[in-house]
Formats: sequence, C-alpha cells, structure tokens
Amino acid sequence: MASPASAPAARREPPRPSTKATSRGQRLHGEGRRASEVEFVNPAEGMERSYQEILRVFDALRMARAGRIVRGATGYLTSLESPPTPPAVEAIIDLAKSGDARTPLYVVAIGCVTNVAAALLRAPEIVRDVVLVWTSAYPSSAPHCNRPSLNLMQDPLASRLLFDCGAPLLYLPGFHVGAQLRISRPEMDAFVQGRSAIGDLLHDLYTDNPLHRMWASQHDAKRTWIIWDIITIAWLLNPDWVPTHLTRAPILTEDLFWRHEAGRHMMREGHDVNRDEIFMDLYEKVAQAQD
Repeated sequence: MASPASAPAARREPPRPSTKATSRGQRLHGEGRRASEVEFVNPAEGMERSYQEILRVFDALRMARAGRIVRGATGYLTSLESPPTPPAVEAIIDLAKSGDARTPLYVVAIGCVTNVAAALLRAPEIVRDVVLVWTSAYPSSAPHCNRPSLNLMQDPLASRLLFDCGAPLLYLPGFHVGAQLRISRPEMDAFVQGRSAIGDLLHDLYTDNPLHRMWASQHDAKRTWIIWDIITIAWLLNPDWVPTHLTRAPILTEDLFWRHEAGRHMMREGHDVNRDEIFMDLYEKVAQAQD
C-alpha cells in the first residue's frame, strides 16, 4: 500500500472558522455556554449507541436481528501495524472472502471508516473482492481543508488508507454533493409521520434531534436538515440518481487537504444528486414498511 505524504505546511493558510461554526458559537454564547463546553461521547460509547440504535431501527422494521448486526471498533486506528479486530472487522473479511472479483462485496460506510480500514489491514487480499462506497468531506478537486468532515477527521489514518489501498472506491463528497439531500419539517409531517412504525421513529428523531440542543439551534421548524448518508444507498439503488465520474485518487495530507499526483490509481467520485427522485423513493419505502 502506498504511504501517504503531506504537503509542506507553509504552502497553505490555516483554515478559518466557518460561518456555521461562528454562528453556533454565537448561539451558545447567548445561552451562557462556551463552544469548548460542548461534549462529544468517546468512540467506545459512540459505537455502542450506534449499535443500540440499529437494533431499534430493526425492531421498527420488524426485521430479524440474528447474525446481521455486529459491534465495531471502540477506538480509532493508532497505527497501520496493529488494527483492531472487533466483530465488524471479522464480518467484513468473512463476507469479502465469500465472493470474488466477479461478485464483489459492496462495503458501504456512512461514518468513520475504522472498521473498513482495519479489515483491509488484517486481510489485504480482500482488496480484490470489495468495492468501497463512502461519503465524507469535500470533492477531491476542492482546495479546502477537510477538517469539518467528522466522517473523515475522526480517524485520519483510516480515511487516508481508503484512498491509498487501491481497492475500487466510490467516493461521494458530503459537502456540495450530499449536502443537497435536505428535508424539511413539513415534508416529514406530510410524507413520513404516520406512514409506518419506521416513519414515526424517523419523525421523532427529526423533531427531537439532540444536535439541536447541543448547538442551541433556533427556529428548528423553519429549518431543513441534511440527511447526508442516504447518498450511498441511493447510488446502490440507482446510479443515475448520483452521477459520477472517474478521477485519480487524491492523497489526504497530514493537515487534511487533498493533494494530487500523476500516476495514482483511479476512483469514481460523485458530483451531483437527483434530490427529488431520492426522497420520493424514500417516502415510498417508508410507506411500504407498513405492509
């Protein structure tokens, strides 16, 4: 696997606070709170919360759980030599080895990619038998620092590995591309609430979003919310909904910018979404879940 190299720091200006971050800070200050006081859970607790939430979603869908949900890593990669081996990593390896290059395993990641990277490090031979699908950060052509992307910056080693390992990769940028997948409260009320058990659960999560409280969000009923992660499943369902192009895989530098070098392997990258078709399909499937 190619080892990443960083661009000289002197060539780049330090990233400036985004308007979004500044407005959040102002709202928190208005409530007598500091941005530094906002607490995030540690990786182990975050993994367990995700696991429990997946169980809740399966129950709402009345889907069997057995053998379909496994726990992931409780920490981020600290080196490429000693990747973790939680059940999720073993599951990826086993599933990948059960296929081949003609019937590859599509590994869809909608968050931090620690488990995916660990599987590639534990069993590098599966690079021939998987297709990686991941959403995060800015388009590879963007000059911006990728630090605002939680999916990418939480585990830079894992993120970097996805672009260096040579496995077939579909990269779906969150900013500018996935960010078009916004939904409003009136749409949730009209097309999601009351349509099925999973519809009611999704509506509750939308209207009682803990991030609203965390960031002192105001006028929530008037705001839209980005449902970033459905871009990955949308492409699997219908690639026409997420137009893509071939480009050379970038290098993710130590300071989390993209850098380009001639001769790098190719990857596929999304550059647009058909927002309406994606959400109409979602509404239809939410209603069908009642059957």
